[in-house]
Order: sequence, then C-alpha cells, then structure tokens
Amino acid sequence: MAMAKKTRILFLGNEQLAQGIKAKTPIFSALLTVKNIEICALVLPKVHARKPFPITIEAKRNGVEIRQVQKASELLPIIEEYKPEVGVLAAFGKLVPESAINAIPCGILNIHPSLLPKYRGTTPIESALLNGDEETGVSIMRLAKEMDAGNILAQKTVKITTKTTKQSLYEELAQLGAQLLLDVLPGVLTKNAPETAQNDAEATFTSKLDKDLALLKPAEKAAQTLYNEVRAYAGFPKSKTTLLGIPCTITLAHVADSATSELDLLCADGKYLVIDRLLPENSKEMDVKSFLNGHKNK
Repeated sequence: MAMAKKTRILFLGNEQLAQGIKAKTPIFSALLTVKNIEICALVLPKVHARKPFPITIEAKRNGVEIRQVQKASELLPIIEEYKPEVGVLAAFGKLVPESAINAIPCGILNIHPSLLPKYRGTTPIESALLNGDEETGVSIMRLAKEMDAGNILAQKTVKITTKTTKQSLYEELAQLGAQLLLDVLPGVLTKNAPETAQNDAEATFTSKLDKDLALLKPAEKAAQTLYNEVRAYAGFPKSKTTLLGIPCTITLAHVADSATSELDLLCADGKYLVIDRLLPENSKEMDVKSFLNGHKNK
C-alpha cells in the first residue's frame, strides 16, 4: 500500500516574536509533531548572531534543511526548489514579495502576536505592555503584500495582569499561536477555512525599539508610564538609570504613592516608581536590600 503523501510546509522566521526575549520554538515544534506534515525547509534572514537561534538547533536536530536569505527576493527560487503546499511565517523580519506568496498553492500563514488590525508591525508585544493594555492576543492571518494586512483566519485573546512579564506574554502568545495554527491548517489545505478581512481604518502600527529609549526619565513622565517601560523594554532596550552613582538596569518595579527606599524614583505625577530588582553595571541581578547593603556605604 502506498504511503499517504505528507503536506510540505516552508517555515519562514525564527519565532522571536519580541525583542530581548529568550526565544523558544513552540510553533515550529508543534508542526514537527504532526504525522502528515513535513517541514521541507526553514528559511531565515542572514544575521550576524553570537549564538545560533533555538529554531536552527531544533531544525538540525530533526533533519530540517536550513536556508538563509539576504533579500526577500531570494525566496522565490527557494519556493520553486522545495515546492511547498503552504508556508508558515513567524518573525521573519522581511516583507515577503507578492510573487513569493502567490507561488505557494495555499499561501503563507502568519502568526502575529496581537489582535489585528491593532499593532501591526514589529513590536506588538512591547506595544501592548507599553500602552498598559489589559488584554492582547494572537492572530493567524493570511500573508498579504501589505504588512500584517491579510485576512484573519483565527484570533484568541489573553489577559495582561500585573504579574505578566514580556517573557511570559511572549511564551503564552507563541504557545497559543501554535495551537491556533494547527486548528486552522486543515481548512487552509482544503481551501475551506473561513476568513475575515481586516478593517484597515482601525489599524494601528508599532515602531521599532531603539537604544535611545532605555533611559528612564522620572522628572518628565508619570510613574505608570515608567512601569510600563520597565516591562516593555525588558531585555531590549532595557530601562536604565543611575542609583548611588552606579549605572543600573531596572528589571522589576511597581507604582506606589510613597517611597519604600531611597532608590525609588519620584515621578512627574507625584507618584513613585518603586524599584524591586535591579542589575548594577558589572554585577548580577539583585533585590534592593542586597544593593543597598553592598553599595550604600562605599
């Protein structure tokens, strides 16, 4: 008896859906577990990285070929070589040309960590935290020529609480995106999946993060704004200030009406950004008590 033919998927991207996080591979790994699916290749933009991406390690472990491209225009020959039935994109970092999208019979599905059309662009997770949103989500959309503007196939909402970190939100959205992808994939392959067009009039756009954003400015901003920055900028570009003459990165903080230590920052609205944990320059991360014990009398 002839074996059933496996669906060939071309995977584009490294799954690093936010800047400065420890990337994992739930989407790529979920596809590897499906018996009737074959990831024919992993395609990544060429970057000068100190360490290999976790997704490249996972690909090599499972015998998936890895291709790197300098320009998005190099995608079409790769598609013609591997002949995938469908593409999956998660944090590819380049606009995919329409010719490449149309060359794949069932198109390319994009896992985007926001409730589109809100937060199109490269920093949707950071933007949700920076704006103090109480919820966000993940969207599975059909890739289109315009950035993050394709039809929606599935969406799921998640809550953002005071305990939510950038890393935890990324992990939750990536896992949820993996499950939603598996849910919609059968319908996409049979071309029976329901789709909903985005309302472009409601679209909002995100901006790239820059190192210049790292400096905390309590004299100019409200405490809640700085708290949002500490969460959104975790890992990159980080939230920095000088405490007891020592350059520090603030890793955990909260807002209060009064200070709890001399390290806390009085903000423009009269409230305080209370420092809970910090990373002094040339040292390890620590709590406020440890920092004061080690540096106050020096």
